[in-house]
Amino acid sequence: MTKYIVSKMAANVNYAIYTKGARGINEVKQVITIRGGADVIDKKTLVTPEGVLTPVTDDEFAKLQDNPIFLRHIERGVLKVCTNERNAEKSSVELTKDDSAQLTPKDYKKQGKKRPKTTRNEG
Repeated sequence: MTKYIVSKMAANVNYAIYTKGARGINEVKQVITIRGGADVIDKKTLVTPEGVLTPVTDDEFAKLQDNPIFLRHIERGVLKVCTNERNAEKSSVELTKDDSAQLTPKDYKKQGKKRPKTTRNEG
C-alpha cells in the first residue's frame, strides 16, 4: 500500500540508505527523495504550496524508518506520514514551517509586522 509523505520543507531532501560494503565501509545502496518546495513560490505558476506530497512504496517507507534523519524530521513536525492521499493534502496545515522557507504575507501578519515594500506590492 502506498504511503504519502507530506513535507513542509523548502527543499528536496535525499535520504541515503546504506549497506556494509567491503572491509565494513558503508556504501550507498539507495537514495529516497522526499520532495520539498513548501512555502516557496513557483516562478512559472506563482503558486506557493503549503505542503508538498511524495508517494512512497511500503519498501521505501520501511527503509526510511531506519533513517535517523528522516525520523528527526518527523519528530520536528516538518514531515508527516499519511496512508491516504486525501488526508495527506489536508494535513500540511498541521506541520511546522521549515526555518529556511520564504516569509509569506501570513508570516508577517502572525508577527504583527508589515511586509517590506517590493516592486510587486508597491503602488
